[in-house]
This record gives sequence, C-alpha cells and structure tokens, in this order.
Amino acid sequence: MSHAVARLRAARIARSEKPFLARGSRAVRCQRCRLALSHCLCAWRPQIEAKSGVCLLMHDVEALKPSNTGWLIADVVVDTSAFGWLRTAVEPALPALLSDPQWQPFLVFPGEYAEPERVVSEVQHAPGKRPLFILLDATWTEARKMFR
Repeated sequence: MSHAVARLRAARIARSEKPFLARGSRAVRCQRCRLALSHCLCAWRPQIEAKSGVCLLMHDVEALKPSNTGWLIADVVVDTSAFGWLRTAVEPALPALLSDPQWQPFLVFPGEYAEPERVVSEVQHAPGKRPLFILLDATWTEARKMFR
C-alpha cells in the first residue's frame, strides 16, 4: 500500500541522517496502519467515496510519527495529497494542486487565528469544483507558526 503520506514518509526517511525514535518506537506495529498491533485499525477501516479531497501540509517530522493522524486520513480518503512544509521553500506540486480547476481549496484552522473576513463557516464551492480541505499537520505550536 502506498498513499501520499507513506510516500512522504519514505522520502523523509531517505534524507534522514539518523533514525527517528518516537515515543513507543519499541512497540511492534502493524505495517499498514502503523499502530501497535494491539490497537490495529485495519479491520475497521471504512471504504468510503468522498466528494472532497484532503491536502496535508506536514511539519518536518510528522510523517515519521507512527500514529500520525494524516496517515489515517490518507488510508480512508483516496484523494489525499501530502506535502512537507518548509518555511523557506514550497514543493512545486503544491501550487499546481491548489490551482487545479477541479478543486476549491479551504484551509481548515481555528477562526480565532484568522482575520474575520477570511473565516468560512459554511462550505460554498463553485459549481464543478470539489472542496479540497487543507490541514496543517503539526503540533499546535508548529501549526500556528505554519498558519502565519
């Protein structure tokens, strides 16, 4: 199985100089969902058809964390893209995705951090466009910095 987060994780591991040791890294994990075998979710993974897509902007080490929620989203939502976030550079595929005419991008983040005119409380997308929900995958501290 290879989805966007798995590919991002493999690329991040390939450029690592030392192994990433997350909490619980000694646990025996399911190779598909990456959770501890005692908590494996694979048997309950839904097969859904979403009318929207998800774009994950992942802080540097998020893809390496074994229980990353972005991995779970990519397992369920077929149209999931994942990009590493850097303050000084943008992967060329990200602006291409955001300008793709099939998508209407929405950044999902608490409204208290945005100017009032940027807050959307109801998804109203243009005809012929599917919503693309952009999630900042990071700790809250990191996500607030990414949002700014």
